[in-house]
Amino acid sequence: MVPSQTLRPVLFAIALGLCASGAQAADMFSPPPPTKIAPSAQEDWYLTIGASGQVEPTYPGADEYSVRPSLIFSVRKGSQLDEFQSVDDNPSIALFDTGSFRLGVVGRLDWGRDADDSFRLTGLGDVDMAVEAGGFAEWYITDWFRTRAELRYGMGGFEGVRGLLAADVILPYGQWRFAIGPRLTYGGSGFMQTYFGVTPAQAALATALGNPLPVYNAGSGFDLVGATAQLTYNFRNGFEAGVFGSYGRLLGDAASSPLTADENQFMAGLSLSYTFNIGKAWW
Repeated sequence: MVPSQTLRPVLFAIALGLCASGAQAADMFSPPPPTKIAPSAQEDWYLTIGASGQVEPTYPGADEYSVRPSLIFSVRKGSQLDEFQSVDDNPSIALFDTGSFRLGVVGRLDWGRDADDSFRLTGLGDVDMAVEAGGFAEWYITDWFRTRAELRYGMGGFEGVRGLLAADVILPYGQWRFAIGPRLTYGGSGFMQTYFGVTPAQAALATALGNPLPVYNAGSGFDLVGATAQLTYNFRNGFEAGVFGSYGRLLGDAASSPLTADENQFMAGLSLSYTFNIGKAWW
């Protein structure tokens, strides 16, 4: 019989070996953690610029689709380079940043609408391009769950408020990153009436041109709910490519508008961006 005093160190060594081999096996099936840069007051800032092209409804509520470009633009500190950015985030700059919570300015271009985009729009006239500017707030509740809100005011083709609420579950694996989450948009009365309303003058002209439309007042409210999914690949040389798709369903006055041909709205696209060092902050 082997004395217990002799068995104890042997058993302890075996247990350590099993733990180590188990940890190695687990590591084989675990995604490598992203490389993080320690925050510093003197760290460099990085500019991300790029573009995406997406197939989307020709106008809000349309059942026909067009290809449109979109701008990718953001400014981040070096410690934030591994943080998730959605392909449908509007161009933004953070002015206040704690690492997990950010506040800043955001902008967007609304491309407007042409009366010849659909027979349903005959007699309504064109909607010119609008510039939207406002603020955003972003909160990383955990490393894998982000929430974002935007509130913008449009000027030009329409005058009014636009809002966005978004959340994303983020699943990284090495240079790949998959994310999916809900979207909810808000339209003020100026936006809603421009895109979904019909004035008495428009109704009269449309009817005279063979497009009988009733007078329709579209009020403010949440106009679309849906979800966005995306897959990106970071080449680790500054470039990042992505593919994305979204589904949305029109709500309220937007869904009930006589101009709406389809309450189901789809979008899909590709993106490419490049990030480079712009040095220390001058501000």
